Amino acid sequence: MNGYTLNDFFNQINTGDYAILTLNLQSNGSQVASLQQELQNYKDNNQLDELIEQKVTTPHKKRRWARFNIMILSFLKYCRDLDPWSLSSSCDLIMDFYTNLTNCLLDESYNLEPLLPLFLEQTELIIPMGRKLDESYMELGTRENQFLSYLSSVISKLFNSIKPSHSDDVNQNKPMKISGKQKILLFLVNKLNNLYFRINSPQLCSNIFKNFPLKSSTKQFSQFNFKEQLEYRFLLGKYYMINGRVSDAWTQFNTSFAQLILIGQTNRQSDQWSRNVQRVLRFLVPLGIVAGKCPQFDGRYAEYLQRLKINYPELIQAVTTGNMFAVHGWLQRNESLLRRDHLLLLLLEKLPIVVFRFLIKRLLTNVIDVEQGNRIPYSLVLRGLQYSVRIEASDADPVTIYNGIHHPDTVESAENVLVTLINLGFLRANCFPQMKLCVFQKNTPVKEVMPRVDQRISLQFPLNQDDSWLSS
Repeated sequence: MNGYTLNDFFNQINTGDYAILTLNLQSNGSQVASLQQELQNYKDNNQLDELIEQKVTTPHKKRRWARFNIMILSFLKYCRDLDPWSLSSSCDLIMDFYTNLTNCLLDESYNLEPLLPLFLEQTELIIPMGRKLDESYMELGTRENQFLSYLSSVISKLFNSIKPSHSDDVNQNKPMKISGKQKILLFLVNKLNNLYFRINSPQLCSNIFKNFPLKSSTKQFSQFNFKEQLEYRFLLGKYYMINGRVSDAWTQFNTSFAQLILIGQTNRQSDQWSRNVQRVLRFLVPLGIVAGKCPQFDGRYAEYLQRLKINYPELIQAVTTGNMFAVHGWLQRNESLLRRDHLLLLLLEKLPIVVFRFLIKRLLTNVIDVEQGNRIPYSLVLRGLQYSVRIEASDADPVTIYNGIHHPDTVESAENVLVTLINLGFLRANCFPQMKLCVFQKNTPVKEVMPRVDQRISLQFPLNQDDSWLSS
């Protein structure tokens, strides 16, 4: 376009065409350059404000929309003062425009529908900008995560402004058309939660997850955009995982994986689909090992597991053979990747009791049936534990997070493991401290003495019923 002028700009806005109002210079760079030259005649912001009052016809014709005019003013200031070669010198202009655009959406007495696509587009543009600025916070002299934290506060304000409809269709739990800001509700939820994870404040997600169903006009989660549903489940799974709620986390990741597989069976598998499969498997596989739902590593999806850069079959082998020394070695070798995914502490905390459960099962299967009948002495359990952790090697090495916790050197250590297994329902038996024996029912198959891990975890830690609406 040649010679784009302020008159052209105002005419475009007054027809309801807001395509020019974008931070994407690849889309409007030539127009912004033309406007910048003309706007040098309006260095005084008050003068520019008066021009907007004269030229802009709001979407409501007879009603003045102050926030809309403020948003237009901030965009023209952005055009006037922008340095296209320096994001850092223009960041205040960019943030100001985005804030004023978002403020326009707070007042539902106006028709907000035309601005919703613009808001979605600018949000997708500005978050990567904020991330890039935060990556250079030391050079810029700003606080860590300053820009993304600010953006989260702006988006949170819009999220909090959304209220559910109280129509009869909602009260009767009937399907209804999603309209207005309800259209972008799940988009906002996902953006906020992603930002909270990015700024290392995942506990802030709690309020978003809690209020999302309360703010939704539809009580049927399936009515939202399918890709946004997948993203929501993924983020909810991460939130549960960080808070140690393994069953809830595994359920969300497993549902996401199942839905991705369904997409892959009915549509051509794109690169994005493959990346999403790997993204989910990064968490689904280790959580499955903890929850007793060890995945199978053969079949059509084995290649995606191989791309995870972590040898999970090796971990499964160590866990199911009761080899704590091998588990610790595996964790140590993969420490950096596990830290990145917030998995290291979870596995350090949750895996030992699962490993010891498999160790006791091996003792019952391979030793007790032959030598001890229906009782297992503490001394035998202690020897098994010491072999599992390789206590001699542990004593010779410096103390670390891997060898410094589990150090079975007395029969009390054996009793502690047995009592913990009994309390969790992983072992159906009774301990007799004075006799230093653990006794279980005679003539009972091992699978009944030691129920499956996944069954016990499901009973011990039921799923959060607040998530039941996600299946609607």
